[in-house]
Amino acid sequence: MTLPMQLEWVRREPPLAPAAVVATGAALAPLRKATAARLSGQDLRAVAGDDWLVVLGNDLPWADGAIYLGWDSGVLVPTISMPRPPLGLLRAALPAAELTVLLPDRLLMSQAPRRPADPALLGG
Repeated sequence: MTLPMQLEWVRREPPLAPAAVVATGAALAPLRKATAARLSGQDLRAVAGDDWLVVLGNDLPWADGAIYLGWDSGVLVPTISMPRPPLGLLRAALPAAELTVLLPDRLLMSQAPRRPADPALLGG
């Protein structure tokens, strides 16, 4: 979903602790593959849309072009940047969802994954 408003993004110091990783576009297939390869013995949860994948966990997979996310006011955002106005003010304007990911170019919303990642979701 595209954002209903234009946000300014600024560098965050210090960065947020990574809690999730998201991929879209060219980074989507590599993140699917990296996540599927790490499922054994890892507590990874995942949720996906038609053109995106969000993986949550403590020991996250790496994929070139993926964006690492951290929690800010109940929303997952890039670990190294923050929106202006601050999320504390924006949160009330965002649609309600169990899992909300705010990126510079889009808003992702879903139910929060509660079970370990499904290999079928990852193409494995």
